[in-house]
Amino acid sequence: MHRVCIHGHFYQPPREDPETGVIIPQPSASPFPDWNHRITAECYRANVGAAVLGQTGDVIERLRTYDFISFNFGPTLLRWMTQHAPDVVAALVESDAASAERLGHGNAVAQAYHHLILPLATDRDKRTEVRWGAADFAYRFGRPADGMWLPETAVDTATLEVIAAEGIRFVILAPRQAAAVRGPGAGASWEDVHERSLVPGRPYRVELPSGRSIAAFFYAPGPAEGVAFGGWLDNGEQMAHRLADEPGPLVHFATDGESYGHHHRHGEMALAYCIRTLRERQDVELTNHAAELARGPVTWSARIVEESSWSCAHGVGRWSRNCGCTMDGNLSMQQEWRVHLRDGLDWLRDALADFSEAEADRLGVDLWALRDAYIFHLLGQESGVSHPLDPLAGVPGEDRHRLHQLLELQRHALMMFTSCGWFFDDPARVEPVQILRYARRAMVLHEALGGRSLEGGLMDRLAPIRSIEPGIRDGRDLWLRRVLR
Repeated sequence: MHRVCIHGHFYQPPREDPETGVIIPQPSASPFPDWNHRITAECYRANVGAAVLGQTGDVIERLRTYDFISFNFGPTLLRWMTQHAPDVVAALVESDAASAERLGHGNAVAQAYHHLILPLATDRDKRTEVRWGAADFAYRFGRPADGMWLPETAVDTATLEVIAAEGIRFVILAPRQAAAVRGPGAGASWEDVHERSLVPGRPYRVELPSGRSIAAFFYAPGPAEGVAFGGWLDNGEQMAHRLADEPGPLVHFATDGESYGHHHRHGEMALAYCIRTLRERQDVELTNHAAELARGPVTWSARIVEESSWSCAHGVGRWSRNCGCTMDGNLSMQQEWRVHLRDGLDWLRDALADFSEAEADRLGVDLWALRDAYIFHLLGQESGVSHPLDPLAGVPGEDRHRLHQLLELQRHALMMFTSCGWFFDDPARVEPVQILRYARRAMVLHEALGGRSLEGGLMDRLAPIRSIEPGIRDGRDLWLRRVLR
């Protein structure tokens, strides 16, 4: 039996204005009010009832593709969808339950919460992001997460240690993130591998310094490239036969979930026809990663490439330095602004952490344990029903107000590291401006709690930023014209 696992990583960066919590209208998403609404219509809701066409072009079936693919949704996106597209969220939960009934394990996979590049985060920020992601998943899907999607699949050993400590059993990585593998048996030796020599059709055990281990699925490069860039979604039937012809008992791959309807128009229809075709074959089973782990012990081992990702050929350079990765090749090696943005926000994070720790000590609480538990307050706030694990429940009056401000400060200090702020080519784009607005909100809360102004220190570090956009000479212009608009 040939087994196929298609994984979709569904995510949008948070777009809400930090002052109001509302997305400012985005004319570029017309006729929709903003890109969240547009992509929901084109992709997320479209995959709830993807049309399957017959030979005459009539709709012969509508397929909920989530029943048959592995998927993760960004928690901040799900929070928005719960308010604006609750029917889609309900469908995702139903699909997870349906796949669990079919396979014994649900299709849904958790994600670290704010889409930070975890290898570049502090250890305590790694822990909060993983704990928030796991708690959000359990709240929405009614079960603990088996696996976790790492933002941009960015990984290092310290990140895997945090994930394994939370009871997560597997991660999904790109094939170039495997450094070496070792077969079963006491006499097996390590063999260096690269993207094309790795055998992706099996899980690998990654041993960790703590004595824990975690399974890693390194996806097949051919199908991933075919769906994302190679035109596979032009014909769902051909896509199905290509997947069935891939070597090995298991073929699994991952792409942005937005490939299925947003990046590729009618991609959800191609996916639905692919699924229908595969289900009609007697020699193919659609599976998920947790079901694969349940088939037996993981006998192969792997070492990861430290500080690597699926979207930067230079590891995690795209989010920290002028590594050469761009959307526009003409702008290659003109990304020094990424260094200054990273340095400025790292400095701000540490200054806010020092103040927050001191304020928490004065109030007699453990700041970082409280922050880890703050996700339960956010979930209760979303549902309108106080969560039993809400760390602010029972805290009296003024102390509760100050702790709430302190935790909101810390939430925005996490949001200012959302990965899309570095991903594109120019610092005057909406994505870097958005994360700087989160930084500003954190500083406003800091001053409201009695902290000294940090704006000057941040401006000194952002000043060397240069933009190609007219009217934005440096980082100070960027701050004054875009962030403080």
